[in-house]
Amino acid sequence: MPRHRTAEATKAVQWSRAWSIAVLAGLAPGMTWAQADAPAPAWPETLVISLRECTERALELGEEMLRAEADRDAAHGYYRQARADVFPQLVLGSTYTRRFQSVFSQEGGFGSIQPFEPDTLAPLDQRVRDLEIALPTAPFASLSGLFDAGPFASAHSYDVRLGLSQKVFEGGSIVAAVRAAKHALRAFENRREDRGAEVRLLVREAYLAALLADRAVSITELGLEQAETQLRRVRARADAGQTSEFELLQAEVQRDNQYPFVRAAENSRDVAYLRLASFANLPVNSTLVLRTPLLAGVELPPEPLATIDTTGIFSAALRNLGIAAFEEEVKAREAAVTVAGRDAWPALSLFGTYSQQAFPRDGWPSQDEWVQDANAGAALSWKLFDGLRTRGQVQTSRAEASRSRYDLQQARESIQLLVEQQIGELMRAAELLRSRTRTAQLARRAMELANLRFEEGASSLLEVEDARTALQTAELSEASARHDYLSALARLERYTGRPMFSDLIAQSGNE
Repeated sequence: MPRHRTAEATKAVQWSRAWSIAVLAGLAPGMTWAQADAPAPAWPETLVISLRECTERALELGEEMLRAEADRDAAHGYYRQARADVFPQLVLGSTYTRRFQSVFSQEGGFGSIQPFEPDTLAPLDQRVRDLEIALPTAPFASLSGLFDAGPFASAHSYDVRLGLSQKVFEGGSIVAAVRAAKHALRAFENRREDRGAEVRLLVREAYLAALLADRAVSITELGLEQAETQLRRVRARADAGQTSEFELLQAEVQRDNQYPFVRAAENSRDVAYLRLASFANLPVNSTLVLRTPLLAGVELPPEPLATIDTTGIFSAALRNLGIAAFEEEVKAREAAVTVAGRDAWPALSLFGTYSQQAFPRDGWPSQDEWVQDANAGAALSWKLFDGLRTRGQVQTSRAEASRSRYDLQQARESIQLLVEQQIGELMRAAELLRSRTRTAQLARRAMELANLRFEEGASSLLEVEDARTALQTAELSEASARHDYLSALARLERYTGRPMFSDLIAQSGNE
């Protein structure tokens, strides 16, 4: 769980560590360089971090942004796949075939026909008879010799082939697929940027909540300190015999009643710091010191609403990245309808092939045994009936397009409602902040007067306690109102894209 120190305590710890290092350096001159150059821990024990640094870490290392980046990369891959059908496809392939048996070398095939070998010493009538017997199979014997060195009966076959194909027409689906993938890619890019705006808002709200929790701890600790001071004053009077035991017991009870408020504020701060560490990917075992004093160091205008320009704010909200992502998705779904109906149209493609082939009698062909083969053509296919599959695909795609249009309309209505709610919240927070600031000023003055009256003996301890409780409540309410006002500005910036929160922080010099 993150630990917390005040700025003074943090400086004291840092000075103490620096002094310890200096003493060790002076007392240990024999320290080796290996010891002096020991690697520092990955994270410092005390981490002083600003709102900007928290936001940058969340945008760079947060799982939400990494997931959005992965989705965008996947969409880019789909776009490349769809665009591939526009370009020709070039394929290089090679095959080797080893034939162990062939019909041309078996009994009953061409291999069973023996070549004619005449007996030159036989009588003439015998030689004529041999010719008559061999004559019917002479052509097959010649073919057997040809097949033995060709693709049908060769023991070794080599084929190196280069193929080129190009899709020409598929009912307009080629261009539609590229257009759909392009709109889908833009949708994911817009969603990635929109997710970045959402992460920025979450970090800002977590940072403001942590600052509010810090402020609550400071106010309750101050109340405890005031109660203890009051107890010491009453105890001193009791020792001098100037007050009763009842008032001393009252002061002790008032002091003890303040402890639960301090512990509750500390627990709330621990939870707020854990939430901030989760959003900003910070180590949970470090002491966090928040460097951007939004609830104390940012001067708000006397009339907070007068500086907020709400002209055209609804039209600006309809142009934010989330709405743009829905619009791109609608365009992608509409283009996908054409892609779904591609099988209802004939498909035309062109192709060409060039190959080198060899059929050696030995294992490896020589250069003069290679022969060439080249061809080109066109292919036309048309699914005349596919069991109504294409019609079902088109129906489904049209329904998806209609659903995306409904989602877009709902998103527009939701963003308008959110902006209207946040404008109302901003007005409420501004009015509340003005009144709470005035109340806190009056409560501080009432506390001063109550202490003065108690010192002069004109009031009781109960009056001082009431004034202290009222001051603590007023200061907590003022901090909460300031938190609500800044949160409303951050949410309006998130939904409209107008840098309301960023400009206010930049003007104050606290980022």
